[in-house]
Amino acid sequence: MPATTAPFNAHMDRVLAPARDLPANSRILDAGCGRGDVARWLAEQGHDVLGVDTDLAPELLTDRRPHGGGALALRRQDLLTLPAGTPYDAVLLLGVLHFAGSAAGVTAMLRHATALAGPAAPLALSWICDEVPLVYEEGYLPGRQEVNDALAVLGWRPAEMWDRDVSHRHGGLPQHDHRIVYGVWYRA
Repeated sequence: MPATTAPFNAHMDRVLAPARDLPANSRILDAGCGRGDVARWLAEQGHDVLGVDTDLAPELLTDRRPHGGGALALRRQDLLTLPAGTPYDAVLLLGVLHFAGSAAGVTAMLRHATALAGPAAPLALSWICDEVPLVYEEGYLPGRQEVNDALAVLGWRPAEMWDRDVSHRHGGLPQHDHRIVYGVWYRA
């Protein structure tokens, strides 16, 4: 499959590269897919993609073959309810871990992602971490070391990890900052 640039920022393009560069028709799971933009783009690159999100709008649900030869299924479903079966060639948890609610929730997500990933599958992650405290909202932000430790116990090692700081507004909140961690892990 020829490498093409994703219609996302450079950080997302970089974290998606191991999945994007898999052979055509590779099975990719996009857990916490939001509106399905990443899943849709990967399917258009020729991959067979399942995107799941607990908040997926009904009008976005689909099961089709988009232009590009791949397959796309978008479902309103929780990662933790996906049955193990044929393993995925890549698993994406992009912007998901900070919704886990607790360290136990993060571990449960990572454990289930591990059960769904094939032995050579990359695990691509991005999340808002605890290194920049929440000021205007409450929530649980997993730490970088917490995620690394949980993944190590599950048999993963980081191939690369980086971060960036973001300052923005959303949901009627004042301007505030986050640190987003990105990374790709493989089984040790």
